Amino acid sequence: MKTYDKLYQRYFPQFIPVRFMICVMMFTACWTSYMARLQMPILVVPMTASKNGSSRSGYCDKEASETSRQRRAIWYDPENIYNHWIYENEVQDDSPDAATHKQNINEHNISEALLGHKLRRRRDLELLGQERVGNDGFTLFSKRVFEWDAQTQAQLLSSYGYGNAPGNFVGGIVAIKWGPKRSIFWTTLIAAILSLISPILAQVHWGVLCVSRVIIGFAGGITFPACHSMVAKWAPPDEKSRFVWSLLGGSFGTIITYPMVAAIADSINWQTAWYLPSLMMIVWVILWALIAYDSPEEHPGITDEEKEYIARSQAGIVGKEKPTLRQTPVKKILTSVPFISLVCCHFGNMFLLFFYQNSMTQYLTKSLGFKLTKGGALASLPWAGRMVFGFFFSWVGDSIKRRKYISITWLRKLATIFSHLIPGLFLIGVSYAGCNFVLANLFLVLSLGFNGCAVIANLSNNQDLSPNFAGFLYGIMNTIGCTSGFIGPPIVATIIGDEDSIENWQIVFWVGAAVCIFSMIIFFVGGSGEVQPWNDVTTPADAPATSVPVPTAQRA
Repeated sequence: MKTYDKLYQRYFPQFIPVRFMICVMMFTACWTSYMARLQMPILVVPMTASKNGSSRSGYCDKEASETSRQRRAIWYDPENIYNHWIYENEVQDDSPDAATHKQNINEHNISEALLGHKLRRRRDLELLGQERVGNDGFTLFSKRVFEWDAQTQAQLLSSYGYGNAPGNFVGGIVAIKWGPKRSIFWTTLIAAILSLISPILAQVHWGVLCVSRVIIGFAGGITFPACHSMVAKWAPPDEKSRFVWSLLGGSFGTIITYPMVAAIADSINWQTAWYLPSLMMIVWVILWALIAYDSPEEHPGITDEEKEYIARSQAGIVGKEKPTLRQTPVKKILTSVPFISLVCCHFGNMFLLFFYQNSMTQYLTKSLGFKLTKGGALASLPWAGRMVFGFFFSWVGDSIKRRKYISITWLRKLATIFSHLIPGLFLIGVSYAGCNFVLANLFLVLSLGFNGCAVIANLSNNQDLSPNFAGFLYGIMNTIGCTSGFIGPPIVATIIGDEDSIENWQIVFWVGAAVCIFSMIIFFVGGSGEVQPWNDVTTPADAPATSVPVPTAQRA
């Protein structure tokens, strides 16, 4: 180990602050977690055999003329590229069915009703490179597709969430018991290996693949609480918002992963789209093992000056020793009014994110007819806005803390206006934008963009309340927050019913905005930015007292 430390000190770039490298590694940890998370939702399309059937037109499709639909720009409606393929292939098809079709086709009006089973299947197989094969034998690199029905696909897509919610709770405990470095190392390695063998598991049975996705989701749930534990140990108070911003690496992972995985699946095959990202994750795990450490005291490459600076800035707030599970004041945490208010605020934030991922996408694509989530960079534009806005707000938050314009409590409370209230209003605006594509997307980007202010609101407040147990707190609040992914869809289905009308959807958006805004009000009433008394790490009665003093004055 001493030889390793000497090599580390010799080759590690001393001009780069180690806490900056830790920040980068946490950013990429969240990115890697989202890479494993997004593979299934993207690859379920090329993995599934296309079936004949008509698709229901959206409200805007019914209102728009056929000519205007043909002239839509492909950059915002990627599926329109199919129309040109359909026209060219139908007019060249010499089959009897095609001859009948030609009588009703003109170059300005290509109706989807003319698509037969043969043409629909041939289009999908040619564009996606699909190849129907039997279930006998296993293949590593092929274009095999599966006969998965809609319910099977839904279970495969939901399986990650089944593991992710409890994973967040366990993540807070594991980060205390093992430390964040080992927690993220082993869970990411397990997720990478399972993702790597997913093509084989899919050929065994879809249920086996589903179980693997539950495990991957559980592993992914551990990442964020563990990262919050690292933030508490590495971040000076005046830099904490920027450290928390690094946890938006998941948004960056969405921006990169979606086009990367889709491009691999389209240009090569879907199996390779599992293999290459999974191998990248394994390489990243090696880098994490070399660079990441739980605290400045353990890092062999940190300078004495930087170590002293971090320790001096955290004096009286963060203990030098890692707290154990026995030292965790679970009862005091669960009955703390500031923490309960934070949990409600975080639930509203997660409700907004899941509402966007699920219900809003359904509204725009199925009800209105916009193809906003398929292909190209447009699907990741709102997440890019969230990451950019989040960086700006993190810089503003750190500047306010450093210059002490207002207290930490009021900084957190005022930040929820931008992270909860304004996104809720834009959420309502999306429903009233109707078929105005540009306006709907503008509201969509601004809603998630302003939600980036959560980095100095609910995503940082657990660090204020208890730096010593920040990971444990985040595990609890994110577990409860992730339940919104299961609560939201039934509420939407009840309101919408059989009548998929604009008016019913406006009610849904009002409900989503109300949850987001009401959670902000709860935080305004009961939230706090002060270090709580239970942050003090107590020791067993038979051990020498090494408790960390807690400042009585509010931190500013």
